[in-house]
This record gives sequence, structure tokens and C-alpha cells, in this order.
Amino acid sequence: MANPPSKPPRGIKTPKETSGLLMSMIRALSATESNEHREIEKTALEREYKRCDQKLEELISMEHQNLARVMHLFTSVSSEINLSRERVQAAKQKLLACKTLLRCKRDELRKFYVESIEQHHMLTQLTQIEQIKEVPFQLNMLESKNQYLQCTKLLMETLQISNNDLKNIDALNELRVELKQKKQALYNRLLDELMNHIYVISPKSAKSFRRTGSDGYNSSFGQSTRRSYKYIPQIATHKDILNDNNETDINELDTEKFVPIAVECLAILFKLNDTIEKLKSTMQTQLVEIVEKTTKQISTTNQSKNAGEQLVTLVNGVILQFYSVVDAHQLFLCSLDKVVDQQLLANVNKYDLKYVWENIESIVQMFLSNYLDVNSHSDLVIKSTPIFSNIDLNVFFSKKKIQRPKQCLFKFSNAFESSSDLLERPFTSITQTQTMICTSSSDNIIYIYEPLTMFIQQIEQSMNMSTCTLSLWLNEYIRTVFLDRQHSKVATTVESITKQADAWHAITTPEQMQELIISRPLLSSTVSIWNNISQIKKLVITMPEYASHFLMIMVSISRSYKETCDSLFMSNIKSCDNTTKLVSYLWIQKHDLVDYLKQSHNWVRREYENKSKKSSLDELKRYTQEADKLFENLEGNDFKVTSVSDINQLRCLAHLLESMEWFGKKLNEISNPESKHYLVPKLNSSKADNNNLPLSLVETLHQLGKDFLDISDNILLYLYLEVRAQSIYYLLPSFESAIGNTTEPKVLDLNQSVSALHEAMLNAISNSKSQYIFEGLGEVMAKSLVNHTRNIEMIDEIAIRKIIRDITMLKYNIAAMLGASQVTLEKTVHYYELLLCTPKEILEEILEKGATFSEAEYLNLLQIVHRSNKNVEETTSLQNDLKRLSDILSQTKRTFLI
Repeated sequence: MANPPSKPPRGIKTPKETSGLLMSMIRALSATESNEHREIEKTALEREYKRCDQKLEELISMEHQNLARVMHLFTSVSSEINLSRERVQAAKQKLLACKTLLRCKRDELRKFYVESIEQHHMLTQLTQIEQIKEVPFQLNMLESKNQYLQCTKLLMETLQISNNDLKNIDALNELRVELKQKKQALYNRLLDELMNHIYVISPKSAKSFRRTGSDGYNSSFGQSTRRSYKYIPQIATHKDILNDNNETDINELDTEKFVPIAVECLAILFKLNDTIEKLKSTMQTQLVEIVEKTTKQISTTNQSKNAGEQLVTLVNGVILQFYSVVDAHQLFLCSLDKVVDQQLLANVNKYDLKYVWENIESIVQMFLSNYLDVNSHSDLVIKSTPIFSNIDLNVFFSKKKIQRPKQCLFKFSNAFESSSDLLERPFTSITQTQTMICTSSSDNIIYIYEPLTMFIQQIEQSMNMSTCTLSLWLNEYIRTVFLDRQHSKVATTVESITKQADAWHAITTPEQMQELIISRPLLSSTVSIWNNISQIKKLVITMPEYASHFLMIMVSISRSYKETCDSLFMSNIKSCDNTTKLVSYLWIQKHDLVDYLKQSHNWVRREYENKSKKSSLDELKRYTQEADKLFENLEGNDFKVTSVSDINQLRCLAHLLESMEWFGKKLNEISNPESKHYLVPKLNSSKADNNNLPLSLVETLHQLGKDFLDISDNILLYLYLEVRAQSIYYLLPSFESAIGNTTEPKVLDLNQSVSALHEAMLNAISNSKSQYIFEGLGEVMAKSLVNHTRNIEMIDEIAIRKIIRDITMLKYNIAAMLGASQVTLEKTVHYYELLLCTPKEILEEILEKGATFSEAEYLNLLQIVHRSNKNVEETTSLQNDLKRLSDILSQTKRTFLI
């Protein structure tokens, strides 16, 4: 059956949709002068009326049943109204009759009426007395069931009755005193439960505060993932709960239902201002209790974690519980606002969430001060609201011996200590169980910086302010304490590393080499320096807001270490006194020679794609030219070489070479934005931007990397020159030395020295560098040996044959080291063999095989032979042989040109 039609609301009129159309039609007909046009309009109007009549008939036919039912109902209602009118008229007539009758006995009736009122009042008082006697029992029963609202209402109603209607009954005095005591006891219990819900039950319901991988460095440290909890105020939820305070469903641990009921009860008790004052005065102590209990829990349940992880867990746990405390205070304030609005209460001294956050900020600040060793830095100014009036938190957070009480956080007995007792006892009594989970250090900020900054962001968002007090304090601490200490600590560490007795000799172990993925050992001091820089690099990722400060520390460390390595290199290549000089040191001071060698095709630093494949003859020619260049830079200098670089010294330089190259490449990697090891791989993250990473400092760091590579190049070049200088030292007796017999080259000594150097270099530097150092060494040896013959006055066949054997052994040794035949040394052997030939044999060999040596070398050879050969015929003079040599060489050149 269809629903009956409903009457439109009163005051709403159905608009007359056709009135405007009708008036416009009348105006149109009035303005028309033509009858024909009027007839047209009339016809149209009639047509519209017919259509309306038709539509009305259709609607009536469709709603016929409803119309019939409405008419029937209207008839019934009209009949009932008529009957009611008749009954009202009859009652009115009866009342008039009664009024007439009552006028006759008015005084008598008044007397009876007064007596009945008195009797009723007496009966009411007796009933109230009987009910009041049962109130204490009822209050105990309601209180045991946690029905605080009913209990409060019953108590206040009873007190009002006893103080007003029954105030003259002395027999109720004892009951009044008992009810007043009940009122105070109920207030104390409500206050205790309210404190318990805000500071114990609410934090207890906070989700677990252990975060996997929350070690401050995010396990890999290279990824600054600012993952953390997010505080979401529960205002909407609180408002929904306030609209449904069903006390029958209240649970002992249900804060969201208990707090609104408690506020309403306190308002009925007229204790709102007292409660607010108690909450404000005990807020600091209760927050400190949360910190203390959480510390004990962490110290007993997370003993397997290191100190940094425990501190992160502690900070996260405290912050999460503080969020719950803020939610509970917010619920309390929402409930308070509702009660004030409903009951129109005035002069309520309310506080706001800003006051709660300020207390939390100060507690966190004082709590962290001891862990961050703030007390040892007297210059740090703590800018905070002076909310601590009667409590010395420095005493509370004083260091004490770590205790391990076996109790579990959030398992509290029902006999919770009343907050009023907690407030009255001395604050120092709490300090008896104070624990610290780690030692105080400024480095602890590294672990807790991420959760702390997230917490600060939530505070600023909740308080609707740009910078909160805790943020100012943290920034002040980092700038004035942490950064200074970090720089001092790193500087002291670097200084201690570089000043150790074995700083430039101790090398990495095989295990360290495997960990660093390197094939040659590095100086342990270099690896230690890099580890310090890596730690600073992690701080750039962890604390990107202070990236420029950390970059300056990295630049300072690198620059200081570069200067130290420069000094070490120079002290190693200089002689121990000012009267003697090493040939290699004098060579490396000649910039034109250094540039020439670095432009050479075989320079190890040149790009491989720029090295075209050279033939053996081209390489031999190039090595010969390099040897000539070295000897050119010996002429015109007064060299007095009394010693050569010790092999241990050269090995130390080789390790320094590899270390400088490795260190320089590491610096280039972290300062190259295209590298995967760049300082901040995710520079466009929410917490890092381009302003936090100054490009000038990055470029300086990159340039320092190049400087270390330059040091490596200089060491490599020095080793290259030193090996050749040793060859000259052993093979050219014209240098004043301590070899002994200055007329004979010490080829065997050189052979042993080169072998030892080659073995040392193979173990210390890469194969390519070792190959570069020893390639072309044979040409230098050959030139030294040939030049040595100029000092021979008389040929000693036995000595010459010994030198030939020694050179042959040297040749095989060099060939084995380099894996290539030594053509130049083979020619040198032949040159010494020619010393045992006659001038005629020498000249005939030139005619048969061509010139193998230069004209100056042949001249020197003939002169030595002539001086030593006493069997030369008198007719064969030196001048004739020299003239013939010149003719033969000229002929050989012409033949070669043809």
C-alpha cells in the first residue's frame, strides 16, 4: 500500500508557477489591436486549458485510490474533532459548576489544603532521611562498579538535600561529615584515575617503539630514509566519543570513554580548577616517570643491542609515549570544553596543548642533555620556557650506576600510587632508580638525530609555528658543541694516526685487503684517515642540514693529510745532509725532464685508447731517447752521491704511491655527482637540497682528490728515476761512491739490487706501474756501461771477460723480469767483446755487418785498443785507423741511403 500524502511543512508555500504566464498572456492580449491575433491567442489558450484538464484527469485517475483514502481519513478526523469539542464543552460546564460550589466552603478547604501540604512535607523529609541513610552503601557499590557519573550525581544530590531541606536535622550531622569525606575521596580517586589514564594507560597503549634497522645510520647509512612514526591528532575521534558517554560500557582501561565521564564528574563536584592545577603541577614529574620507566625497560630487554641502538629505541619509545600523552590531554581538553559549554561554567582556568608541548620539549631537552654530554659545555645556552620551578631535573638525570631490575614496562599493579602522593613526595626520591643505557657522548646525537627531527616537525606542526624551542636548542647544541667536538676529535685522530711510529710502514692485512677489494696493500694510516672521512660522509647523509660543516671538516682532514704526505715524500727523496744530493731528486726537480717523461708514450697515467701499438724498434728507439735525455740532465752538474735510497725506504714510497692513488680516487668518487658513491646519492629528497651541499666545497674536495693523484704520479716518477739512478750509481765509477774499486762497474751488485727492487715493487704496486718503472732500464744500463769504458786506461782481458759475464747475467735477469729480450744489453756485451779485438778486426766487422754503434763509441773503442795493444805495428798508427773508420762509416751511410 502506498504511503498517504504528507502535508507540506508549515510556512512553506507552493509557488504559483502559472500566474506569471497568465499575466503575461493578459498583457499580450491587451496590447494587441488585431482581432485576428487575439483569436489566435485565444485558440492557443483554450488548447492549453484543454491539455491541463486532460492532464488533471489523468492524474486524478492515477491517484484515485489515494484521493479516496484521504477523503475517508479526513471524514474520520473531522468526526473525532467534533466529538472532542463536545467533550471539552461538557468539561467546561462542569468546572463552572464546581467553581460555584467551592465558593461556599473556601476557608475550610484552605485549612485542609495547608494541613495536607504540611503532612506531605513531613512524609517527604522522612522518606529523604531513609534514602540518605542508604546513600553511603549505594556510593560504595557504584564506585566498585566504576560507575563514577551515577555515583557523583547521587553524592551531590544527597549533599544538596542534607544541606538545604534537611539542614536543621542535627541527627544527620555525622552523615554529612561522612558524605563530605566521600566527596573528597571520590575527587582523589577520579584525579588518580585521570592521571593514571593520561600518563600510564594511554602510553601503555602506544604501539611498539622498536623499529627495525633504526640505528641512526639506517644499517647501510648511504640511504637517508627518513622513515619514522607520524603523529596524527585524534581530535575527530575524541569528539565522537564525547557525544556518546555510555557509562554502562566503560572499561577500566578505556581512556577514551573514561576521560569525558571523569571531566563531567569533576564538574559536578566543582573541582575542575583544582584538577587542572594538579595536572599542570604534576605534568613534569609524570613525564619524567615515563622516561625513567622506559629507560629501565630498554636496559633489561635490549641487552643484546649496542648502546647506539638502545638509545634510538629509548628515544623512539619515549616519543611515542609522549604522543599518547598529548592525545590524552587533548581528549581531556575537548571533554572540558564540552562540559563548560553545556553547564555554562565560568572562570575555568584552562590550559592548551601548547603548554603540554612546552613541558614535553623541556623534558626531552633535559633528558637528552645528559646523554649528549651538554653539562660539560658551559657555553651552551638553553633557550626554553621556565616551567621548572620546584624540580631540579639535573639531579634527576645525574649519572648513576646502571641497574638491571627484572621488571617489565607497562605491567602495573592495580594499586597504582596516587598522583597526589607522588606530587607531595620529594622529587629526589625518583632519582634512586635512575638508569642510563649508555655513556654520555656528543656522538649520541648521530643515532637519535632522525627520530628527534621528526619529533620536532610534529611539534611545530601541532603548535602551528615555524621553529619550536626544542629545535632551537638542538640547532644550538649541534653548532656550538657537536660540530666543534667532531672537528676536534677528527683532527686529534688524524694527528695521532700520522704521528705513530709505524704510521708510514704499517700496511693493511690480507683480511683488510679483501674487505677493501684491493690487490696491493695500502698504508694502514691512509685507510684509517679514509675511515674517518667515511664517518663524516655518513653524517652528511644523516644530518644534511649541516652538510656544509661536515664538508669543511672533510676538506680540512684531506688538506692536512695531503700536506703531511707531501712532507713525507720530500723528506724521503732528500739526502740526510745538505752536502750530498740524490740523482733522482735532482732529476725530479727538473720540470722539463718531468714534462718530457709524462708526455712519453709509455707514461702509465695516459689513457689506454690514446696509446697506439708501437713496434719493438719504435719502443727501443724511445727508450734509448729517454736514456739520452737522462744523461743530458747529468752533464754540467757536480754530483756527489754517497748513498742510494734504501730498499725499505723505496718500499715505503711504493706503499705511499698506492695509498695516494687509492685515496685520491676515493675522494673523486664522493665528490663526483655522477658517481654512485657521491656524498648525497638522493640529493633531491625531502630533507636535503642543493643549498645544503655547497658546490665550492665539493669542488675543493674534488681538487684535493686530484692533488693526491698528483702526489701518486710524482712518487711513481721518482721510483722510475731512482731505479735508473741506481744503475748509474753502480755502473759509473766517476761518481764518488763507497763501492770500493772505482775502476770497475759493480754489475753483480746492480743485478742484486734491481732484483730486490723488482720483487719489492711487484708486492707493493700494481703490475702496470711496476712494468712502467723497469721498462727501458736496459737502455740506461747499456749507456752507463758504454760510458764507463771512457775511464779504461788499459784493457785487462780477465776483467773485461768478467764484466761480459756479469752483463750477460744482468741481461737475462732484466729479460726475465720484463718478459722481453734486451737487445741493447746484447749490443753492450758485443761492445765489450770488441775491446778484446784488434783495430783491424773492428774495422773489418764494420765493413761486413755495418755500424752497430755511434762514431764516438767506435772512436773511444779504437783509442782504448790502441792504448792497450802493444803489438800493433808501428806503421799502423791511431790516426790512420781513425781516418779509415771515418771513411768506412761515410761509405756505410751512403750505402744505407742508396
